[in-house]
Amino acid sequence: MNEKPILLGTERAAAFLLSLERENALSLLRHLNEDLVSEVAAAMTELGDKFSDSKEVDELYYSIARQLITPQAVSPQSKKELHSFLEEAFGAEGADRVLNEIRQRQLTEKPFRDVEAFSPKSLAKAFADETSTSCAIVLSHVDPSFSAEVLGNMEPEIALETVTKMATLLPPGTNALKSMARNLTARLKIISRQPVPPDPSLRLKTIAEMLNYSNQELESSVMEGIEAEDAEMAGEIREYMFTWAELSTIDKRAMQKILGSVDTRTLSIALKACAADVEENISSNLSTRVKAMVIEERELAGAVPMSEVMQSRAEIMKAVHSLIESGDLSPARSGEELVQ
Repeated sequence: MNEKPILLGTERAAAFLLSLERENALSLLRHLNEDLVSEVAAAMTELGDKFSDSKEVDELYYSIARQLITPQAVSPQSKKELHSFLEEAFGAEGADRVLNEIRQRQLTEKPFRDVEAFSPKSLAKAFADETSTSCAIVLSHVDPSFSAEVLGNMEPEIALETVTKMATLLPPGTNALKSMARNLTARLKIISRQPVPPDPSLRLKTIAEMLNYSNQELESSVMEGIEAEDAEMAGEIREYMFTWAELSTIDKRAMQKILGSVDTRTLSIALKACAADVEENISSNLSTRVKAMVIEERELAGAVPMSEVMQSRAEIMKAVHSLIESGDLSPARSGEELVQ
């Protein structure tokens, strides 16, 4: 059984044109792209007897008709593409007018549409000079997920006040909202062009990491010098030099020294949402009686704010750093080889 030939696009076009009356075929040919005319014309001479059977021509017509009536997939137009499309239809001025009408309608429906193009961090920075009422109005008119990110970048007290206002405020009229949006967008453009200030904590972490790799004498000398200039900075560096996560690496003797200065209430709260390796190392160094007390107090405490957990951990870490400073605790240093 002979297989039906698979026709290419130019062959289909050539066959279709040859099946038409001469005047109709010439009319269609004139509308072809110049780059395709030579290919289609060449295909007319190479068809052979592929369409000698009228059934083949019927199938060709059916195939073309099906393509013409089948809806084509569509995709959204970019602003540039839409302007070009409208310009061809209505001219440059008409295109500008239509696009402006579209924009005004969008801003009426969602006045802070342009604000959402900026980062939540930039918006939180812009809010620093705004009242909580203004912040609440803006966040009430943007996407909830975007609002949540903005609130996460604000001071907790201001964020709480803003959320409270959102629940009770009466939004101003459309014109007032548009005016607020214009002014806020202008400020956000200025903020977005400003260089991002370096995070001070990154510098302190770098110093801490460097000292972790240094010998004890150099570390002591550097820390004494920093403490003489800025005791608070020295404390922050010490916190980065030994973190809560590193409690999982403390040996039995050192861990018992740490736990000896911590009450069970503090420990029970600090262990909530704790990494498994840290909790295991701490629990394995508790007596059966103390472990039972910690478990009981932890259950009785129920759900607690993460801020309370972090405060309890900070108390334990304070005890750790005190032991390190006094020389009673010498945790293994980064990069230091351990030997038996």
